[in-house]
Amino acid sequence: MSVDVAALEGVEFFVIEDGAAVVLQDGEQISEMGAGDFFGEIALLEADRRTATVTASTPMRLLVMHSRDFRAMEKEMPVVADRVRAAIRARLDA
Repeated sequence: MSVDVAALEGVEFFVIEDGAAVVLQDGEQISEMGAGDFFGEIALLEADRRTATVTASTPMRLLVMHSRDFRAMEKEMPVVADRVRAAIRARLDA
C-alpha cells in the first residue's frame, strides 16, 4: 500500500520499525532512512505542511502516532521530545 503523506497536513509522526525509505525534496533525494529513524515531526510540531516526501524503498513497518498521542509522549518522556526537537532544528538548518 502507498500513502502520499506529503499532501497531508502534519497530524501524524512516523517511526520506522523495519525497512528503508528515501527522502525527497523538490524531486531530489536528500537522504535515506531506516529502522529507528523518524519523520513527520516538523509538520506536527511546527504546525506547517510537510517539508519533504518520504518514499519506501523496501517493505516497511511503521509506528504511527497521532498529534494528541505525540503531545502526551512529550510530557511523559521529555528526553525523547528533546531528541525530536533537536532533529527538527538540524533538518531545518540543512
